[in-house]
Amino acid sequence: MTALPFVDVVGYWLGIFLTFAILSFLYKDNPFYKLAEHIFIGVSIGYLIVLQYNDNIDPKLVDAMSEKEGLALAARLIAVLLVIMLFTKAISQRLHWVGRYPIAIIVAFYAGLQVNAVAQAELGAQMRFASQSLDSTKTDLNTAGAEALTSLPGMSPLVAEKWVAERAQRPFTSVDDAVGRPSLTPGERAGLESERGQLIGLDARAAATRDQRNWFGVFSNVLLLLGLLASLVYFYFSVAHAGAVGRISRVGVWVLMIGFGASFGLTVQGRLSLAIGRAYSVLGRTVNPADAEQISAPYVSLVSLAIIGLGLLGWEIRRRRAQT
Repeated sequence: MTALPFVDVVGYWLGIFLTFAILSFLYKDNPFYKLAEHIFIGVSIGYLIVLQYNDNIDPKLVDAMSEKEGLALAARLIAVLLVIMLFTKAISQRLHWVGRYPIAIIVAFYAGLQVNAVAQAELGAQMRFASQSLDSTKTDLNTAGAEALTSLPGMSPLVAEKWVAERAQRPFTSVDDAVGRPSLTPGERAGLESERGQLIGLDARAAATRDQRNWFGVFSNVLLLLGLLASLVYFYFSVAHAGAVGRISRVGVWVLMIGFGASFGLTVQGRLSLAIGRAYSVLGRTVNPADAEQISAPYVSLVSLAIIGLGLLGWEIRRRRAQT
């Protein structure tokens, strides 16, 4: 196996050091954190500038201006003029008002595009979901397609294909029969068994006969509809929020808070996943064993911690001496 180039090894070392430099903010704002912050911002800006030039300015302006004629060329020249007008806010206090016009045009265009996009992608999807039937039936294992089977708990496209082939030879008589078919490997069978459950698991959403009710699904649809209506009542201000209307709007507030809390929890979970991934990188678990041995991530981590710790100690002593 080819050894990593030395520049890549140094890059891993810098990544480990900068990771601990960022985490030093848990102590307090300090020079190591500011160094990592400034490097991150500088590299990000430089990367975006190069990316924007290669993806937009070069193909859509420089090359296009040499090929276009007439109105197309005039439109690009107007775009260049608007960009130049934006920089007047940073160059001259006397002419900073000139930059308001391109900003107004950008905001207006973006708002117009986003209103249409949000209305189609979010509002329309929510309206279609809210107008669906409150009834919910279990997926029929003997007639459902592979895509519908894949959406069941514990399923995978490969297991769905095996089930389709199995039922063509002999129809399923129950979920137990489907899980126990011989074409499934022990690992696939164990994965399905772990998702079994009469309330919200595989048994609740699938059956070997038609038109069986998914009562948890029915309850969920009714609960979502009532929560939606209560939330809309909260934003209906043509009637005083008193009496029954006030109580319903109060329920709407709770529904909104639960939704916001779930969104925030999902965001936190995503950040924790990033932190776990960064921890694996610091420990050298994201590369093959030969490269990990060459990087020596644990030793680099100890050296980085020692440098940052001693640096913080010296910085703190110097700062306190300056205060006295």
